[in-house]
Amino acid sequence: MATYRVKSIFGPTIQGEGLHQGWPCLFVRLAGCNAWDGRAETRATSACPYCDTDFRDGETLALPQILERLEALAPAQLHVGLVLSGGEPLLQADAALIAGLAAKFSWIDIETNGTRVCPPRPANVFISCSPKAIRGQGIVVTPDWWKILIPDQESFVPQALASGLPVFVQPTCPDAGPAGDIYQRNLLHCLELCFAHGCRLSTQLHKYVGVE
Repeated sequence: MATYRVKSIFGPTIQGEGLHQGWPCLFVRLAGCNAWDGRAETRATSACPYCDTDFRDGETLALPQILERLEALAPAQLHVGLVLSGGEPLLQADAALIAGLAAKFSWIDIETNGTRVCPPRPANVFISCSPKAIRGQGIVVTPDWWKILIPDQESFVPQALASGLPVFVQPTCPDAGPAGDIYQRNLLHCLELCFAHGCRLSTQLHKYVGVE
């Protein structure tokens, strides 16, 4: 039986980003990433120096164990979605994992940097691509929407707009926050992109309301 390296499973919480922003959900965070190794000493030279996520280590679990933990978090009568995140979840997530999770939830968002192709997925599984400029690794996923981190990944905005798909712009948060002067400047620039190009604003709602 296939196993997966899982950093954390938690919730209920809300999806703070993308098309399902504000909707209740659970989270499965898979360990590992190809944009940064997660060590403090390599953060500044990584593709994601602003990363706010701990995705190192974790434990090895099979699909039945993952489902058991998810079911313990949400009673059957609670209608929630699921966010499959990382790190980079498509380093591990295969068709069996995605199908097994999709059978239990009304919707699933896979949050990916776009450098890995997604396996076949049911209709209730969505791809949220937050593209990262990783040397030698182009954007190969076909997303349902884009989430561009501003200003660090602004170079992807033209590609995202040309796709005709929804484009969310989200200010990076170098200070503890969302707060601080740099964050406010990034937020204002996101608003400028919204007014100029019809982008949608993503503000990490979960941070504003104080949930994980």
